[in-house]
Amino acid sequence: MTPLVPIMLFGWVPFTVMLFFTLKPHRAVLVAVIGGWLLLPATGYSWEGIPPYNKNVAISMGLILGGWLSGQYFKANFKWRIYDLPMVLWCLAPIPTSLTNQLGLYDGLSGFYSQIMTWGIPYLAGRIYFKNNETLRDLCLAVVIGGFVYAILALYEIRMSPQLSNMVYGFFPHSFLQHFRYDGFRPIVFMQHGLMVSLWIALSATVAFWLWRSRAVERLGGIPMAFIVAVLVITTILCKSANAWVALALGCGGYFVYRKPGLHFIFPLLLLVVPLYIGLRISGMVAAGDVEVLVAKVFDEDRTSSLAIRLLQEDLFSQKALESPLFGWGGYGRGWPVDPDTGRNVIQMVDAFWTIVFNSRGFFGLISMVVAMLLGPWLVLCGKALKRGVDVTEIITPVILSMVVILFMLDSLFNAMVNPVYLMTSGALLGWYLSLEGVVVGNKDKKYGRKIEREAIEPRFGRVSRHVHLMRRCQ
Repeated sequence: MTPLVPIMLFGWVPFTVMLFFTLKPHRAVLVAVIGGWLLLPATGYSWEGIPPYNKNVAISMGLILGGWLSGQYFKANFKWRIYDLPMVLWCLAPIPTSLTNQLGLYDGLSGFYSQIMTWGIPYLAGRIYFKNNETLRDLCLAVVIGGFVYAILALYEIRMSPQLSNMVYGFFPHSFLQHFRYDGFRPIVFMQHGLMVSLWIALSATVAFWLWRSRAVERLGGIPMAFIVAVLVITTILCKSANAWVALALGCGGYFVYRKPGLHFIFPLLLLVVPLYIGLRISGMVAAGDVEVLVAKVFDEDRTSSLAIRLLQEDLFSQKALESPLFGWGGYGRGWPVDPDTGRNVIQMVDAFWTIVFNSRGFFGLISMVVAMLLGPWLVLCGKALKRGVDVTEIITPVILSMVVILFMLDSLFNAMVNPVYLMTSGALLGWYLSLEGVVVGNKDKKYGRKIEREAIEPRFGRVSRHVHLMRRCQ
């Protein structure tokens, strides 16, 4: 590895602290999380007796110290709510898992630390610093900018082969053979796998498409949004990953559904696909063969075969997980399905994130994780804002970001590509919703609450409404 690896990993923390002193807090978070995830090396350091240090830890430590030292955390006046309980339980899940498997409290606390750094801090950053349409709009723009920058790097690797991590950091973060497909290359840039890159660009393309088609943003940094959308869509296709193609189709198609208020019920239904699929597969009500037949009608033999392997993994690991269903088996390969005759593992890998969580954390971890991620999108898509039928540009940003989180969770049914940007987005959606509904819930004067809610949803007209209200009082 090159000397740039420790410089970037350890230097990102003071860099993030500096951002909090020079930028608005939510913009400092955007640069720290999105910039860190896209540019930091996909590696880390491990020392005996000391928690590991990697890009997730670097990002989270920067957010903690930056918010605390700059005082922005205290200015935000953050308060825990019952809605935060699922994420708290998800972060705590390693502790009961370790204790029930006789792995010791230290192992549980180590897992808790890892969960906090990977999940808890990005989620909290979203909850604390993103509370209105302006901050969500900046989040959308940051996703588009990050996607566009990565698309340029990805196009280079598609043409020249995935070598940027080797060139900059001196190592390749995964198996090179997995990044050669359809007589060409798929990019990995500075992430852990090409699937993660393709999903990121696809979701960036989705956000850009919504902003462009709704005319919420026509130019970004002087570049026409139509050009940015075209680059992102083309790059997504050239990434040669079925997960990205599906996400792009669903994401862009969702815009046309949103334009028709009578079809808004489709959004909650799409969200419910995640828990419904998990429940049907665990219960065995949907067999692997049924899913294969359905997918074979759309994708080629190679993609269908890849899915068949994932479905086999689901069956084997779910069956093993049901032997310890409440808190799972924990780590160290204890939950790996084993051939009873030979004592060897019956399969060598597992791909789907939900399968990993269910096997290692049981129903406790699986349910808390799914609810924590989907609660924000559910409240946005089933709340009063979407049902009011206001102009599309008024509340389009929380709906776009809800689609991003849902598409990530749909991808997690078959892949394990955790990205802190999606975790931050889930927290941001919950923060936006709670700031919108907080006055209505906590104030007995419902008339006053409705007025505040209307101004939160319709920021363009909120100031005018206040002026009219003051004029009437003066009369």
